[in-house]
Amino acid sequence: MKIHMEISQPQSPSIHVGQIEYSHIEVGKSPQMLKGRLRLFQESLFFEYEDQLLEEVPEIKEWTGLLEGVPFLPLLSDIQKEQFIDSTNSVQDLSIFFSLKYFLPILTLDADRLKDPLSLTKTDTGHIEWQDGAGLKGLFSQASQAHISQDTENILQIILFPPSISREKSEALIQSLTKMFIQIHGGESKYELMEKAL
Repeated sequence: MKIHMEISQPQSPSIHVGQIEYSHIEVGKSPQMLKGRLRLFQESLFFEYEDQLLEEVPEIKEWTGLLEGVPFLPLLSDIQKEQFIDSTNSVQDLSIFFSLKYFLPILTLDADRLKDPLSLTKTDTGHIEWQDGAGLKGLFSQASQAHISQDTENILQIILFPPSISREKSEALIQSLTKMFIQIHGGESKYELMEKAL
């Protein structure tokens, strides 16, 4: 599946957009190892940020300067109030863990529910909206009809990397995520890294 990104501002910073396709995977409950890591990680985030203004954290400030509705920010706000995220399934848990660990917006969709092409558009309000060829759409930060279920076998995952992260580091992070993902879910993966204006 090819991603097309429509630009609403003529002079915009460039970001890297990672597109990962997973095939023949098995979605299930998270293994205890992942559940435990997600819980412990949230507890460490709580102690690290309990007295901080999240919007002033450099990595977060960079994103809030680029777009509205930063996907991981509501999760961090809940953690700051000791409202920890419960485990849902292995795919969502790993996506949330990785997103919070590196402060990266991640969109994870059931590829079999999508039609080519997939477009990402920065709206007039500053949000990132996605839409497939059949008109199915949603905000990058919200759930949708194309999100993951126990029946999902093929996944499209989109990761946004801020201007401060180099192409080399972006690739290294994608490789780290895909390795963890395949270890838990089996199957195969391939990725593409594109540079886009935001």
